[in-house]
Amino acid sequence: MYRTRYFPSNKKGRDFVVGDVHGHFKLLTAALDKLNFNTELDRIFSVGDLIDRGPDSIDILNWLEKPWFHAVRGNHEQMLIDCISGHGNIPGHIRNGGAWLYELQPDIQQELSKTLQALPLIIEIELSNDHTIGIVHAEAPVIQSNDGWQEAKDAITGKSGEQHQRQALKIALYAREKIEQNDHTPIKGIDRLYVGHSTVPSIMRLGNVVYIDTGCSFSDGALSLVDIQTESIISMSMNE
Repeated sequence: MYRTRYFPSNKKGRDFVVGDVHGHFKLLTAALDKLNFNTELDRIFSVGDLIDRGPDSIDILNWLEKPWFHAVRGNHEQMLIDCISGHGNIPGHIRNGGAWLYELQPDIQQELSKTLQALPLIIEIELSNDHTIGIVHAEAPVIQSNDGWQEAKDAITGKSGEQHQRQALKIALYAREKIEQNDHTPIKGIDRLYVGHSTVPSIMRLGNVVYIDTGCSFSDGALSLVDIQTESIISMSMNE
């Protein structure tokens, strides 16, 4: 099941969006400490790829239970789902940092797969100024050139038919076309869209799409978070 999830504006605290974590949950914890993150008031949203490559991928189960932590599905979550269901490429997953999964008991593997299948493909957050923020892992799943945010959501949820849904899923999880073409065309119907997947040396923007995966799974990379109300950035380098 592929779904979207909507969040009303946070009238009491702050909202942050974090780039691809890739198992570096200790680094994420350090970033939240630095921000004086308040678990009673603040929220954090992830662009996906919470697992693989880093040391603590199994911690995803604990993080997804936290009422203030929300994530979309990334391609690494999809790889896990596919491999556990028998439809994936296990050697390919292992090469991409997934070896930790196959050391676990089958019941834990199943629990992980079930938990990750529940993640939405798109998150939408209302801001207090009537602006709307979107989050998707790789790229907005717009199928036709004149499509906007609503069409992207309809494609993901299957309202536009099965073929469009398959296409949309591939774009949402894997696409890099926009960044490879340096395409500044804004996504219609959304004020700002946060994505991960494509590693950038520092947070960058193409039109109204903001790329926030600053490569925390690489030795020279960092984990970046953005306050979505103020657009201020905090980055934690790998050696912090």
